[in-house]
Amino acid sequence: MSHPVHKFSALARPVEPQYPTNLAVLVLLPLVAISLFAWLVMNDTAMVEAGKTALLGMLAAFLAWALGREMDPDHNATGFIALALTVLAVGLGYSLDLLSLAALMFAVRVINRTVGPPAKLGDLITLVLLCLGAAIVDNAWWMPLLGALALAVDEYFERSSLPQRLAIPALVAMGLITLFLGGYTDFSALDTLVRGWVVAVVVITVLVAINIPNTEEIRSKMDVLDSPCDRRRVQMGMAMILLAGVASVLGGQAGLTDALAIWAVLAASLAGRNITLEKSADD
Repeated sequence: MSHPVHKFSALARPVEPQYPTNLAVLVLLPLVAISLFAWLVMNDTAMVEAGKTALLGMLAAFLAWALGREMDPDHNATGFIALALTVLAVGLGYSLDLLSLAALMFAVRVINRTVGPPAKLGDLITLVLLCLGAAIVDNAWWMPLLGALALAVDEYFERSSLPQRLAIPALVAMGLITLFLGGYTDFSALDTLVRGWVVAVVVITVLVAINIPNTEEIRSKMDVLDSPCDRRRVQMGMAMILLAGVASVLGGQAGLTDALAIWAVLAASLAGRNITLEKSADD
């Protein structure tokens, strides 16, 4: 169902409480913040720091849920499992990269068109800025490259606007500049990877890679257009999320753990297809 915000954005997906799963998220998020705050204080974290971490953890949980919806539009459980795993990661003390997560979510929506229409100028500007923030703040030099890839994939499916075509080389240049100026070209951080984590990453990567081509026709309709989402586009969106997870490993153990929310979405997608929750009308 179309929303007034769609007059300005083709990537925004408002969380409307009239849908059961959306209402559940709106109820869960404050509980997540309160629970994280209480947990951190109980573990001797200063109250100001605990409050900040709890709020950031709530935001990470929301973004993981939202990305889970893009990863698996037909199964609401994927988003909720991703949310739970992200909260667990924050509770265990991991600091997650939010800009990379938000940029990836926008990039995937460019591809899978869960809203419906092509990205508007404001969406493209937002995507470029998020990718820039991810590269500078999160040291995720790969995110601008993935942003460019998302726009190129969308261009493959349907000829896009001039601003979108111009954004592709701009994002590529942004990613390469960050890669070389940031000193990431030697990939020495790979030496810091812990074997157990690598095993988990390989297992998830292989299983998700098997799942993607086996995705059935999508039943969920686009938010604005009264037609189901395109299976090929959704599959490419899934592949984008997997590629982002793999790219995070190039940052070594720190890069991997900073991207735990992305891996939470990937892991959740393996279980989400086997769990049935009430469908949201806006999915």
